[in-house]
Amino acid sequence: MKQLSAKIIKDKILQNYIEYQYLFAEFQSNFLTGLHSRYQSIENGNLVLYFEKQTHQEILRQKDYDLEFNISYENFWENHGVVNPRKISLKQIAKSTSLPKETTRRKVLLLTKQKVLNKKNKNIGWLPNEQYKRSYNLFVEKEIQDVAKLINFVCQKLNYSISNETITEELKKNFSFYWLHYLRTQLEYLRLWSKQLNDLELCLIFLQIANLICSKAKEMEISHKDIYQDPSLLKEFVKISISATSISEVTKIPRATCVRKLDILIGLKIVSQDKISKRYYIMPDTFSGSLISEKITENVVKTFSEFFFIILRTIFSKT
Repeated sequence: MKQLSAKIIKDKILQNYIEYQYLFAEFQSNFLTGLHSRYQSIENGNLVLYFEKQTHQEILRQKDYDLEFNISYENFWENHGVVNPRKISLKQIAKSTSLPKETTRRKVLLLTKQKVLNKKNKNIGWLPNEQYKRSYNLFVEKEIQDVAKLINFVCQKLNYSISNETITEELKKNFSFYWLHYLRTQLEYLRLWSKQLNDLELCLIFLQIANLICSKAKEMEISHKDIYQDPSLLKEFVKISISATSISEVTKIPRATCVRKLDILIGLKIVSQDKISKRYYIMPDTFSGSLISEKITENVVKTFSEFFFIILRTIFSKT
């Protein structure tokens, strides 16, 4: 086996960018839609991810005292019941989630009232009720499968033969270890786009249009560099459009909100609207602008490549 690194994975993804983006845009669309549906906003979901990450961190600390400690998916809720949340300041939470301190305080109170967060030993933590736990098992099971699918794509491009089943089994066996890194990766993704667009729902809506383009262009061998050096490569696809109603149906964001957010994206010169059909499409100059820049999209790939490397490195060490 040739030497593997996060950089090698990143470079391979960038070389096959449109094909990868076809999978990734759908993956992230499902992830962000899930956050919005479960917590009424992606910002609320961002906070839940932060507290959930802290939980996995506390579970992993149990290995300091017992190397055989079971951190599997099947054992997760049992582990969850014995760990205690640590005291974390609002300032630290706000900094980690890129939310204003007052917004953080207000949303933590809201999530506590909704019994997603709760207090244990006077510290706030991710302590959901039994109904939430059952729904959590359903959507995380799907996320594990989707992560395995992305990693399988990377393996194919690297000429490695690893089945989805092998990847899924490894993710479940050492669940808290991998999910800690997964949540860190998603929190970094949210931080990057929050800083760039100042509204995470804009990111979710943009993903719907981007995914349409990638679904049509996925058979073309277009790299990340190609797109930014010659955006005209996608000229036959940029007029592919979508209605506000369709975006609302996929994202579960109310249609009126979608229209308002799409108007913001029009103002940012990221999307445009056909005056006759009233459908929306990505503007040809989007990829030469500063908001969906070569640097930010490469940083997204870099962030996920580091997560993929952690998983593949462990699998290869066992085989």
